[in-house]
Amino acid sequence: MALVDAYSPCPCGSGQKFKWCCQKAESYVDRALRLERNGQSEAALAVYAEAIAKFPDLALPRIRKAALLNALERPAEARECLDELLKKQPNHPGAATLHFRMLLGSGEFDAAVAEVQNILAREEDEPSTGAGSMTAVMGLALMRLGRVPAALKHLELVEARSSEMDPLIESSLASTRSNPSTSAWLKNPYKLASAPESADAEARGRFEEALGWAKKGLWERAAAAFELLSADRGVGPAADLNLGLCRLWLGDEPAAAKAIRRAISASPVSTDMVDLEALCQLIDDSVGDDPVEEVELSWPIRDRQGLLTILRGDRRFVEDADAGPDEDQPGAEEVFALLDRPQVDATKDLKAADLPLIVGGVIVGRDAVTVTTRDDGRLNDVIDAFTAAAGQTIPPAHPRTKVVGSIARGDLLFQGGPHIPLEVSEADARRLPAELLVRKIETQWPETPMVYLGGKTPLQAAGSGGFEVPLRAALALLEESAQFWSLSPDWAALRDRLGVPAEPALDPIDVDIDATHLGRLKLIDPKGLQDDRLLQLYEKGHNWGLPSVVTAAAQEIAERRRLLEREGSPLAEVFSDLALKAASDGDREAAFGWVARGREVTPAARRAETAPMWDMLAVQAGMILDQPEAWVPELVAVMDRYESNQPATRAIMTRLVHLGLLRLAPDPDRPGGMAVDPTPLYNLIARFGPRVQTVGGAAASGGGIWTPGSETGGGGGIWTPGSGAGAPPAAGAEKPRLILPGQ
Repeated sequence: MALVDAYSPCPCGSGQKFKWCCQKAESYVDRALRLERNGQSEAALAVYAEAIAKFPDLALPRIRKAALLNALERPAEARECLDELLKKQPNHPGAATLHFRMLLGSGEFDAAVAEVQNILAREEDEPSTGAGSMTAVMGLALMRLGRVPAALKHLELVEARSSEMDPLIESSLASTRSNPSTSAWLKNPYKLASAPESADAEARGRFEEALGWAKKGLWERAAAAFELLSADRGVGPAADLNLGLCRLWLGDEPAAAKAIRRAISASPVSTDMVDLEALCQLIDDSVGDDPVEEVELSWPIRDRQGLLTILRGDRRFVEDADAGPDEDQPGAEEVFALLDRPQVDATKDLKAADLPLIVGGVIVGRDAVTVTTRDDGRLNDVIDAFTAAAGQTIPPAHPRTKVVGSIARGDLLFQGGPHIPLEVSEADARRLPAELLVRKIETQWPETPMVYLGGKTPLQAAGSGGFEVPLRAALALLEESAQFWSLSPDWAALRDRLGVPAEPALDPIDVDIDATHLGRLKLIDPKGLQDDRLLQLYEKGHNWGLPSVVTAAAQEIAERRRLLEREGSPLAEVFSDLALKAASDGDREAAFGWVARGREVTPAARRAETAPMWDMLAVQAGMILDQPEAWVPELVAVMDRYESNQPATRAIMTRLVHLGLLRLAPDPDRPGGMAVDPTPLYNLIARFGPRVQTVGGAAASGGGIWTPGSETGGGGGIWTPGSGAGAPPAAGAEKPRLILPGQ
């Protein structure tokens, strides 16, 4: 049987027809593939070696051999095999693709980025090298690595080069942009600087050439050109800025910060320079001249069970229930947090200052116990506290000490949070960490040495002068972080203490919303925007995950009745945003007030249609504010209310999937269809839902969900526990599945 049709593209990935590429080796490759499928890997490798010896210039045997070696976890041999091919055919697309995937698999991300750059450069002359798919894969890998600017730029390059985006890439790009936990200064689409007017003709020509490369995604080539231009007096600062941005998009964040800061130091103070410095503070991983070491201390264990008993009984240690032992592995690791003082009980007037802080972790293994902590001046106290507690369960000897890393003192300030008693209220669970953070910013941060201030404290930097840009940038980042807290520091007082003015407001009359840095959109007063521009600001806040912008714009939209009544108005989204924000702030009255206002302003003709949406929004607010025993019965009541309304049922099901109470998966019985596993919802209803009586009067023991068109019978919509036809299957039966109508 032929490996492939003679006139099909060759499996080696060269782009040529099989007949004129690797067909001569077909019998060998076919035989080796059969051996691979039968698990005879060594025999398959021998066949590939025969083919390579007979046809040394053909790519397919070498590529298949390298792929098999890599699958067998023999990367060095795989790399050697592939390198031999690349020496003969350095521009072979299939070999380059496999090499790239091997680099990713081995964690050599910088080398993988360089490989993508090589492929993009070759594609200038050979458009069919498949650079698009490799760029997309690289973008996704960078996203998982946390190199957000580089990930976004790779995915945006794919977007710019593609007539039709792959849904996975499109979704990944949108979700990265809209992630509210990612700083606006990392996500902002920075633009390359143009050649300065003062540049001479030669420098301008080289500068423009480098810009052209950068715009095509050839950032490595452009960076090399900008680096040569960095020493040119006429274009130096602009070249440094572009060099830094190219390095940023390549994922080399330390080099990016170094180059961008050279540009900042050579430029006058401006909001643009402040924004670039904020970016540098986020990507610069320097620890400074006085870092804090992260250490592991370990002791052999004499009495493991005795040690566990002591730790569980000592209020300076808190067991991590989520990291508990595997019941199938007796003696597996057990994890505890080490506190700087004993736990406190929940009280009505509990303050953040009363809470003990987590200063380390304890891992109890089978034969040894390890304490992880930081040498920030309290190391001996940690050692003494642990050895005193452990007593005779460990030998009376100094621990084996291992330095595992280091951290800047400024970064240490916001690590090691408090231990909050489980019994505190939801409101206190939100308030106490925020109260601690506020206190740290107002009292400790001004007096902590910072790397970005050259080792000075903010107060020292403010007094010595010349640090306006980094101080403004640091405060901007702190204010951005505080938008998620239930309390905020007195920013005006802190700025006054440091002599740092507030960032200038943006005039809503003439501000260019699309050109404004993402981190500065919150400085636009929505009240001064016309309706269309207000909607533009609201949409941009959503698309880029800017919670404070969304909230401010939504509050203003909610005040404009004429805007809410317009065709296509985001009425539901606006009041959902406001209700859920109020709920997350612990403001019950405001949360349900926004739900009520949303119902009230909905046009009369659409109130019946939108009622399920408002009901589910109220349930979702309750999920944030209350324990399950409060909101689960309300959810069941909403489900009952619309059980005979198919459109409402579909809307409720969709919301439940979004909330994770129903799990969506492909339906094995219907190709292309989707089924839902309602187990999470069943479990909640069984535990916290209302007691439902069957016809015979017995309390229900379970429940099921049925949608129109299912096989359980006619009529209804959503069945709740004990409703009969929708009851869950007996023990041992297949998990219940729900078929979404219309899918």
